[in-house]
Amino acid sequence: MIMKLIPIFILMHTLLFAESIYDTRTKKLNQKAMENKKIKCRLVCDKKIYKEQRIASAISFYKNSKYYKFTKSTD
Repeated sequence: MIMKLIPIFILMHTLLFAESIYDTRTKKLNQKAMENKKIKCRLVCDKKIYKEQRIASAISFYKNSKYYKFTKSTD
C-alpha cells in the first residue's frame, strides 16, 4: 500500500516544483517601464513601422524580379 503512494508523492512534488520555475519577478525599473504610456506607444509605433518596412521591401523585391509582373486589374 505504501509502495503505491510513493510515486504519487514524488509526482506531486515534481509538479509543484515545476510550477515555480515559471514564476518570474520583474524589477522595479521594468514595472515602471510597463506602466509608462509613452513607452507602450513607442512599442506599437515601432512594430507598425517595422511591419510597413517589411511590406515595402517585399513589394520592391517582387517589382524588381523578372519572374513576377504587376498588372492593374479593374473589377
